[in-house]
Amino acid sequence: MNILNKIIAKIEQFALLNLAKEWDNSGWQVYLGNKNIKKVMLALSPTLNVVESSIKEGCDLLITHHPLIFSGIKKISTANYSDLPLITAIRNNLQIYCAHTNLDITQGGIADVLAKMLDLKNISPLGTAEEVDFGRKGELEQAENLTVLIAKIKQTLNIDKLKLINPANLKKIKTIGLLPGSGGSFIREIKGIDLYITGDVKYHDALSAGEFAVIDAGHFETEKIILNILKNLLKECETEILIADENPPWELI
Repeated sequence: MNILNKIIAKIEQFALLNLAKEWDNSGWQVYLGNKNIKKVMLALSPTLNVVESSIKEGCDLLITHHPLIFSGIKKISTANYSDLPLITAIRNNLQIYCAHTNLDITQGGIADVLAKMLDLKNISPLGTAEEVDFGRKGELEQAENLTVLIAKIKQTLNIDKLKLINPANLKKIKTIGLLPGSGGSFIREIKGIDLYITGDVKYHDALSAGEFAVIDAGHFETEKIILNILKNLLKECETEILIADENPPWELI
């Protein structure tokens, strides 16, 4: 088996493609037929900066969590900034593969990684409703003060700030729900927890929080934790594995 096939097999054994949602586009984004992979870049998103960095580092393959292509393409133009990552990758012989919702849902995926980092016990699915099945629910060994837990979350995710929504003014937390990435719209569908940790909580979704506290720790911040897991997964594939230097698309000023 060539190196490329080994790499893709490792990923797809860990996160089966048939786990991906129908609306998703997990799998190959740019396949150019190159089998000899000497260097791989891992990243959350296939932005132009990430693509250019991959090329600069001499990578043959870029593996991302977020897809480069979501819907049908009718035209590609250098005048369209969002087309530049695709154009640049093809021009420079860089192949791109992504594992998106299949990596969210799979056992050992992003939510499971975060649950482990927070030392949660008795892990189970967050819910059965569409999209909420991406998440996990677990318990702390014993109830913790919310302020202490917030400090732990900041340290775990290496962040300075987060958003807290706590209309019930909860002080102690025992049961925690997790949905890394964009999970703000599912607040109304979740029950039986004291705290919900996710990203991308919009204003009106925040207003719907009632019985449990919500922490918006950021889409980027809650998902980047999977990159080291992927690096470890691919360590036996006889190729050099790099992790891209990425930042959220905004800065706090």
